[in-house]
Amino acid sequence: MANIKYSAVVSDAAGAIGGVVFSRGKGGAIARGRRKPINPRSTTQNTRRAIAAYLAKYWSNDLTAQQRLDWAAYAAGTSWTNKLGDSIQISGNAAFMRLNTLYWLRVGSVRAAAPTAMGHGGGVDFSFTAENDTSKLQIAEPGGAFDKDTDFHTLILQMGLPSEAGRLSTPKGMKYVGYVYGCLAVPQAFPVEIDAAYTMQADQLVTVRAMFYDGNFRVSGPFFATATAAPSI
Repeated sequence: MANIKYSAVVSDAAGAIGGVVFSRGKGGAIARGRRKPINPRSTTQNTRRAIAAYLAKYWSNDLTAQQRLDWAAYAAGTSWTNKLGDSIQISGNAAFMRLNTLYWLRVGSVRAAAPTAMGHGGGVDFSFTAENDTSKLQIAEPGGAFDKDTDFHTLILQMGLPSEAGRLSTPKGMKYVGYVYGCLAVPQAFPVEIDAAYTMQADQLVTVRAMFYDGNFRVSGPFFATATAAPSI
């Protein structure tokens, strides 16, 4: 499905209609023929499909009627954004799926209760170093809304396919690599060492994407950080 913004003429579009895909590049709007991708059935792809199927059944079979109403109220009272940057309305089911998909990767379970406050979590600043000879990412202590002393504050991390130095482009092939979390009883120690999702070569540009869950299960982001892969010392 494509998102199209109309004015006197069409001013922007993203997505697909029939055999045409609309997107944006460095030079502006792009329209190209739609190619049906090969279905690789990768581990990541199969995992995401399994999570989506499980959550869909959980919504129908496990949530109470009141919990579904709570999710609908949260979705209606929160501003959501589409691919064109416009504010849109989504359903309670869509909000439940959005907030629980990555959360499942972190804890392997579902958060049935909707957030009790409207809106999203706050902004987070984070950085990391990439050590190619050990294939490790060293995550520094995040700033902004993240608090290592607050229970349930969680940063879900994904790594993109490394690219050549100096080549600024949208990262591709995002894969889950791990998380950092807040805990009042035992605060997280930093830096946090995480295994990289891809083999890194020295001087390659590495991108990490983070989604932040606050203590009320409101999610925000994505936030991005980049680093140049270099040997550890």
